[in-house]
Amino acid sequence: MLSPRNLLLSCLCASFITSALQAQDDQPVFVFRNSIENITGDLYRASNGAWHSIFLVTDEGIILADPLNTDFAEWLKGELDTRFDVPVRYVIYSHSHFDHAAGATAFADTATIVAHERVLLNMDGRYPHMPGDMIDRNANGMVDREEIEIPTNADPGICGMFPGWFDQIDLDHDGIVPPAELQVDILPPDLTYSERMTLSLGGKTIELMHPGKNHGDDMTVVLFPDERVVFATDMIADALVREDIRSVPSACGPLDGTPIAEWIRSYEAVLALDFDIFAGGHGAFFSKAEVALPVEYLKDLQAAVSNGLARGMSLEQMKEQILLEEYADWAYYDRLRPKTIEAAYRNLVQFRF
Repeated sequence: MLSPRNLLLSCLCASFITSALQAQDDQPVFVFRNSIENITGDLYRASNGAWHSIFLVTDEGIILADPLNTDFAEWLKGELDTRFDVPVRYVIYSHSHFDHAAGATAFADTATIVAHERVLLNMDGRYPHMPGDMIDRNANGMVDREEIEIPTNADPGICGMFPGWFDQIDLDHDGIVPPAELQVDILPPDLTYSERMTLSLGGKTIELMHPGKNHGDDMTVVLFPDERVVFATDMIADALVREDIRSVPSACGPLDGTPIAEWIRSYEAVLALDFDIFAGGHGAFFSKAEVALPVEYLKDLQAAVSNGLARGMSLEQMKEQILLEEYADWAYYDRLRPKTIEAAYRNLVQFRF
């Protein structure tokens, strides 16, 4: 049975996707169901239907990336114990956001938790990096109701969370949520790295890379060299992506407070890796050629808005005139094209490089 906290998290997922679909109902609806799927060899995807983790089985144990949430992690532990009879030895966080990193307690007895060094900074009691434009608007270091409701109401199903989510995370019902209360289900990492790290277990080796800042400031990309598979979350394929990677990005924040040039560099860092299959934290499996498409979108968006700024165009003029017509068949084009233009505009005005 789902705990009340994670039952609401499941409702969050359903509400998030359903709200997004209201704007473009030609996209297939997610089916929320836990599953395990073989990718290749001893590498598997574990999923709740919309959020994905990945794990590699060796003779000496399992390397897992992203526990997702407490109930999913407990379900997954039972499945791994039954199917493979070896313990989880490493749990890797793709980043510190609560919808991917929670739940490692299920594996804490046997596993070392590994993450980029900035995950610790995002768990040090200060307001952490948050997705969906949920920033500390009043600079009090706490998560307040309006910091969730402002982006949620401004872009339903795209930014923020869902109505009632603040009450879910306000465990003591005092009207404010300190970072420790928000992150109560996230264990801090035992082992961190800065740029790159190699992990070896049972004769198999994987590589961790910090691609730079994008959706988060503490991102980790996992490369499985022998399997020629790469795992990355909330970058390249965000939570709106399903079977087709051609989906206009949500661009909350704007662009989660990261310069668009850094987004592009981080995407190019992933593209430079030697892989055949992109198995992300959202969406289907994609080829390397498909991974190049979101990179080109960001480059074209940056170029078009930069050109508009150089020509002295106003934001409203850009939203009307920058059509990015070559992407007209991408999912969420009608709804999110003006939003991504505004996000890029505000991003380029804020970050002058």
